[in-house]
Amino acid sequence: PTNGGVQTKTMGGGGEGLKNVWGKPNDRYHTVEGPCVDRIFNASVVGAAAGTFYGSLAAAWYPDAITSDKRFGGFEGRTDVRALTRMITRPAFLFSAAAAAFAGTECLAESVRGKKDSFNSAIGGFAAGCVIGATTKRFDIMTSTGIGLGIFLFSLDYSGAATENKPLELHHKMYGMLPEKHVESDELRELKEKYPKFEHL
Repeated sequence: PTNGGVQTKTMGGGGEGLKNVWGKPNDRYHTVEGPCVDRIFNASVVGAAAGTFYGSLAAAWYPDAITSDKRFGGFEGRTDVRALTRMITRPAFLFSAAAAAFAGTECLAESVRGKKDSFNSAIGGFAAGCVIGATTKRFDIMTSTGIGLGIFLFSLDYSGAATENKPLELHHKMYGMLPEKHVESDELRELKEKYPKFEHL
């Protein structure tokens, strides 16, 4: 890129070529937008991937052989493929269902209310919490989980995606422009003239 006719580059090393598979800049926060179907599909895939990862870790760290009750017995001390698959797919399905519930409810709330704010995230979080709490088959736990997750996601959306305490300095480091040829400051030039043996530093 250029700045006033001067060839420049970003300080963070970004530039035009640093993009993700969707063609978006890879060093910026990505907000999923568009039709509700696209949001639900995106959330379901991400949730299923996260659940599969969690289930794989749980299976890897399980101290005993993963087996299922068999009517005609089986190999004791050896992991059963069906039981292993069930241990991985259950959290994948749960994560995917909760993520889809959040994305769908948030998008529906946005369409009904005609606003895009943190309250939509709270409504979506309540729906996702209810899906998670439904695994206990207790209405009180389901409701409390929905309320708690709704409050958490409301706070998360309200506070924004940034987590650094000096956002302006970070933005300058990532997206500030530098000339292709480094130009020394007057102060540095004076110091090098004062101390000639350090002029090549």
